[in-house]
Amino acid sequence: MTTAENSDPLSDFPSPVRKTNGGGVRGGGLRVALLYNLAENAPRTANDPPDALDELDHEKNVQAYAAALRGAGHTVFPMEGDLSIAPKLKRLNIDIAFNTCEGYRGDSREAQAPALLEMLGVPYTAARVLGLALTLDKAMTKRVLAHHGLPTPRFQEFITADDSLDPKLRFPLFAKPNREGTGKGITEKSILHSESDLRDYVSHLIKMYRQTVLVEEYVDGRDLTCGLVGNLDPRALTAPIPLDALHSKEGHTGVDYAGVHLFPISEVDYTVYEPGTEPVYSNKLKVTLADKYRGLCPAPLPDEAAAEIRRLTLEVFRRTQSLDMARVDFRLDRRTGLPQILEINALPGVTPISDLTLCAEAEGWTHAQLIVAVMDAAIRRHGLQPRPNGRRAALNPRRPARGLHAPTIESRIAG
Repeated sequence: MTTAENSDPLSDFPSPVRKTNGGGVRGGGLRVALLYNLAENAPRTANDPPDALDELDHEKNVQAYAAALRGAGHTVFPMEGDLSIAPKLKRLNIDIAFNTCEGYRGDSREAQAPALLEMLGVPYTAARVLGLALTLDKAMTKRVLAHHGLPTPRFQEFITADDSLDPKLRFPLFAKPNREGTGKGITEKSILHSESDLRDYVSHLIKMYRQTVLVEEYVDGRDLTCGLVGNLDPRALTAPIPLDALHSKEGHTGVDYAGVHLFPISEVDYTVYEPGTEPVYSNKLKVTLADKYRGLCPAPLPDEAAAEIRRLTLEVFRRTQSLDMARVDFRLDRRTGLPQILEINALPGVTPISDLTLCAEAEGWTHAQLIVAVMDAAIRRHGLQPRPNGRRAALNPRRPARGLHAPTIESRIAG
């Protein structure tokens, strides 16, 4: 795929609506720039780790995003999220960008495309620049969580492998690159049982990924994730979150709270893997063994425990300035029975097989409905509505646009 403005991943597919000259398709909604970073377009160096491309997207996923947005009536202009977008966005009169850009390099790479969009004055989906820069940095995120009294394993950020070990940390420990996703750098060697293990693996990770390393106390327990779509009402951004409002009325459904929909909680099922496979959601499990993955969704949890995980998910979501969608990963400590927050994905994968998608599908949603719900959340947040000529108009923030509400859960399921 090239990155020319009229290069459309769906251009060779039949469409029931008329194509326009810009590479998009005329619909009744907004003019949407679909921004992505393809693995095939990534700059490479001889020193790249073997999993360097694992976070980046693929053309078939871009096709699925575009089809969902077009199905909602939007005019879609797919384009690589690089420096070439600036003149394209102006020329195409883009109303809003659907952002999936992971970025190719840099310690705040997920924030790079949003920073360009901010400079150009183009609204976009998902977290803003600060939220994305913060949440990509696992150690900084944990500092914010600790400041707010949220439960996360004790940790230390290693700049070099020779840094003095914090005497408060207790083995076993767990090491991973500080600014990576998709389980990159996480292997069976990430579980550290001695200081020599720590020095060896931290040295390896620093050399391989050329960044700091997060070392935290290892939590022996169950891997859980809780995803959401939507945005908290202004009054809910600082108010206490009542636990009794987060109980699921039916075990298989999610929960609605103050403008946000939380999907059923999912658990990684390790019983499907060969004996001896690492007991952590590693890069190997996420990529190499992706076809074997099975999630238990909803996870078999007592209602009180599930409600607490939802509460913590909302706390992390608002404390990290996340928007429109997110997914928070936990370990449920076998010893204490309490959840520990591992990290938040403020720009979670939304491919047809991503964790967030699987959580939505467990509730009866389709992949397309998830994509549209994320877009609708951003449309309402930015106060946009379509005009007959396809250009955007600002809404009265107290009066949402008709026809742009995210559908109710029942209507989403009904399709």
